[in-house]
Amino acid sequence: MSDTSPDEAKPAANEPRTEADILADPRLRELLAGYQPWSQDSFLKSYAHVLSDLHYQGERYEASLEYLLRQHDQEAYRQIWAIQHQKLFDLECQWRAGLVTVPGARLTADFEDWHEAIAACDVIAPISPEELALFDAFLAQLTDPEDLEPDDLCHDFWRYRSYPDLHGEDDADDTLTPWTDYWDMRRGTAYLRTLPNRRGELERHYEQAAYAERRRQRAEAVATPPDPRPNAPSYGPEFDTLVREFLRRFEPAAKLRQFETKKELLAYEASDNAGDLEVALERLQEAGQAVIPIEAHADWRQAVIQAGNRYYLDQLRAALPRVYEDYCQRISLGISLTPPREKRRYRKCSHFEADEPIIREGRRALGEPDDLNF
Repeated sequence: MSDTSPDEAKPAANEPRTEADILADPRLRELLAGYQPWSQDSFLKSYAHVLSDLHYQGERYEASLEYLLRQHDQEAYRQIWAIQHQKLFDLECQWRAGLVTVPGARLTADFEDWHEAIAACDVIAPISPEELALFDAFLAQLTDPEDLEPDDLCHDFWRYRSYPDLHGEDDADDTLTPWTDYWDMRRGTAYLRTLPNRRGELERHYEQAAYAERRRQRAEAVATPPDPRPNAPSYGPEFDTLVREFLRRFEPAAKLRQFETKKELLAYEASDNAGDLEVALERLQEAGQAVIPIEAHADWRQAVIQAGNRYYLDQLRAALPRVYEDYCQRISLGISLTPPREKRRYRKCSHFEADEPIIREGRRALGEPDDLNF
């Protein structure tokens, strides 16, 4: 008789059942009584393999399926914050023009800080069902996911405000996002973009006064003859030209050939088709067994890219109701909202903390009160 007790024969809690344990289990044998005896051991051995696989990989299978079923939820949740960015920009345009007062707004820099932490911004109302429906309609008419970049909206708004003289020039990279254009067209808010930037101009006036005072107080440096030689390039076409000259003069011929080969590969990888096609194929592979229609096109790559884009945008739209329900539930429960994958900007201080000293310095230089009441 074995000295091992029944409890000791059982596998540890963190280990799967052994094949021997399964073969000796009378409960399993009873369920297999209706099958040929010779096949029962074969089944039980396969069953032991299944149990072992599920023990070690079961949670991963569940997580993988959850990802496939909800893989677009996180991105859809990130994208809906474009609504809040837009509403904050609308409010900022009015505040800069002096048409409204905004609690907590002391300088234009406050809006920059709110854009960068949009989930914590409490000067705008939560997303409404009507606003979500408008965003869904925007997604429905899009053809290129590249038009969706809510993390960059605050930069686009800043650039648009900072370079008003460029507005309307064909070559100027100052246009607002497709989402802003769509929002303005549907809500009649385009006039907000033409309001005067009185507050921004005042802040710029004080900044210039501060810098002028610094220049006045700064002792003139000892004049030294300027060096007429240009700086050696460290990137760009001039750098490449100089590298080629060095390789031609000082290195084996193979090095120049390899350098040109590298440039050709980089040019290929940077081409729209190369990168977009890779992304489209990845998106379509993640679609699983879903049938994705591909429209006819003279270039098969463009057909695949368009199909991948449409599938991705459709999946974002399908995820909107789920992520909005979660968004509303968090608000009702008082749970803080943090957009996933929000770009982290590591700063020593906020925009307000960076701008306040120079503006107050300018006011002092002009003999005005040392405060922000202007």
